Amino acid sequence: MEIIDGIATTNHNITRDIIFNGVWYFLPTVVTVPPLGLPTNALVIRLLLAKPGICSTSELFTLNLAILNMLFCLLLLIEYIRFLCHQTIETSNFLAWGLNQAGGPMMLCLLALDSYVAVCHPLVYIRLKQPKLRLLLCLVVDAIAAVCCGCVKFSAMFKWCVILVLQSINILIISTCNILILRSLRQSGPNRKEINPVKKRAFKIVLTTFVLVNVHYLPPIIEFLLRQFGPSFLKPFSVVTCVTSMILSMGSFIQPLSYLVRTKQLPKMKYICGSSTKTNTVATV
Repeated sequence: MEIIDGIATTNHNITRDIIFNGVWYFLPTVVTVPPLGLPTNALVIRLLLAKPGICSTSELFTLNLAILNMLFCLLLLIEYIRFLCHQTIETSNFLAWGLNQAGGPMMLCLLALDSYVAVCHPLVYIRLKQPKLRLLLCLVVDAIAAVCCGCVKFSAMFKWCVILVLQSINILIISTCNILILRSLRQSGPNRKEINPVKKRAFKIVLTTFVLVNVHYLPPIIEFLLRQFGPSFLKPFSVVTCVTSMILSMGSFIQPLSYLVRTKQLPKMKYICGSSTKTNTVATV
């Protein structure tokens, strides 16, 4: 009986140490990402809602992505506070991770597909340019992200299998769109010297989505595979978990920031662009 009690006490101490480490491993992400992500995504949402006819453009996907990023930042804060109050293995499985890992890559994939169809199949793009279709696609992505959030609580392994499949499909689609738009860019204009601005903008969007998907969403999958098939000291939390969760979560700030930079909507950039325009006007006069 004493041996059984001793084993139970040892297991309890090990679990407590693991949970205590988890508190510190997630702390840098919680302290850094929500303060940066919430105002940036709020600015993107405000700018997009002010635009007329947004449901007929690809910016509807950007709007949905910004909303998902805001929900992620809020959920991350709420669930971390809950984790501090009730430190268990169950509360350490944040719903926010499923929302971010499923919703983000799929919305970036829709942006890449939209840009590819607009450049390479303009007639098809005009026929598909319907608000109902775009809203339906957004709802499907949100539903899949919600299912992945539920999988976090019920079966973490199944959630990771779903994420792995979705991630592979997203990378394949975005990479293909990248190659096809690049080929179209090379064939544009007389003597291939002039570049169509629409095609150039589409290529920038697809290239940005490709970089974001690979930089932010691949490291957590690699870390999961290392925890499953690697050394035991990586389970369930390690320094690698801290780094990969930070990289994953920073996507909710980098994605809206890339949109603001691309559209020149950052206050500082608007000021710089405005100053340079005035300078050029004076010089011309």
